Amino acid sequence: MWRGTLAPRRVVDLVEHLPDDSALAASVRGGPAHRAWDVQTHLLAALVDGVHLAAWVTAQANSKQRITRPRPVPRPAAEQPAAEAKPLDLSRHPDARPIPEQYLAAMAS
Repeated sequence: MWRGTLAPRRVVDLVEHLPDDSALAASVRGGPAHRAWDVQTHLLAALVDGVHLAAWVTAQANSKQRITRPRPVPRPAAEQPAAEAKPLDLSRHPDARPIPEQYLAAMAS
């Protein structure tokens, strides 16, 4: 949010380098349920699903009975796709102010 003490370029730099488990990153991804789910967690869930699937295929191939397929690890992204997430709008925040013209001109060039 703009308070008049940071240049917009500095704010953009700070926001771009926030950790994946920050509140801003979670809200962009779809809400607080996504906060603990960074890239490594998603990869680990995919790895667990792959191991379960490989074990199921092996057991199914060596069994005469039908074995139920394993359920994937539940992920918060499965509940609400990221495409439907609303963009973060801070324009109505009580501390928000318009960006001064000198910074707008510097950003345009």
